Amino acid sequence: MPARRRRRPGSDRLYVTSADGLPLGHLDLFSRIAHDVPAGYREHFVQEANAWLWQNNMPPMGSPSEVAEPAALGAGVAAPEGGWDPGWEDLALRRPGHGLLEEAAHARATRGPEADRPYRLRADGQHAVAEALGKLTRAPALRRGRGPRWRILHAVPMASDEGDVVLDHVVIGPPGVFVLEVVTVPGGRVTLGDVELDLGGSTLDLGRWRRIGLEAADRVSAGLARAAGATETLDPPAVHPVVAVVGGILVGRGRPRGVTVSRVGQLPRLLTAFGSPLSDLAVAQVHEVARRSTTWSP
Repeated sequence: MPARRRRRPGSDRLYVTSADGLPLGHLDLFSRIAHDVPAGYREHFVQEANAWLWQNNMPPMGSPSEVAEPAALGAGVAAPEGGWDPGWEDLALRRPGHGLLEEAAHARATRGPEADRPYRLRADGQHAVAEALGKLTRAPALRRGRGPRWRILHAVPMASDEGDVVLDHVVIGPPGVFVLEVVTVPGGRVTLGDVELDLGGSTLDLGRWRRIGLEAADRVSAGLARAAGATETLDPPAVHPVVAVVGGILVGRGRPRGVTVSRVGQLPRLLTAFGSPLSDLAVAQVHEVARRSTTWSP
């Protein structure tokens, strides 16, 4: 049902959803002000709201440009001292390897010229994965007249029960959400086990990465609920933890449960093989929530 009226004492609201059941905001029928409408969906919101208003003998809304903005964002309002601060960082502006070059420079200055190598390797690996994932957002993945179905965030900081972590990449597409950990092993071997990866001198605990993936799923679900003014998200998108191996080969017969391990070149085909349960609108809405730093570290 695209539009549904909800009456409560002192409140009369019309809630509008997409054909997939995702919230697009609500219209206060007392004040005639629309709330929580994403900028990219105002036209669709007005169309659905006006269809309901017409059927119920109420005056229609105006054009999409007339959907009310918060007063602080209206035209003619002077910016406060220091400029506007939305209270959250837009993670979509981060590039692959965010912060690693600064860490490398600090390590080199404080511990010697070779101390920066681990940071440079991590940055190189994350750039390689970002380049491979870029195939999902370029032609022929694009369809004529429509935007990309995949969105990619880099270096997403998350407060976790496992400690503060940085998700190297968060990929959002028709199959759902993928959280990627990049492992860079130049010319080495990565031995696949049931519970860990042997990186030839160190190990990666796959159980920990699976738990981080579950926490990421909770964060995305809670963020979608907050954006919709609800307490929970019904049927939230699936979140898949992935380990991407750069520069090494995979050996061994282990079968880790709940975590996908792949070489970097196979990532685009692997991610698309998960299916397409999410619509383009759902992907865009999940991206709008995931790009906010407050979703991951409230």
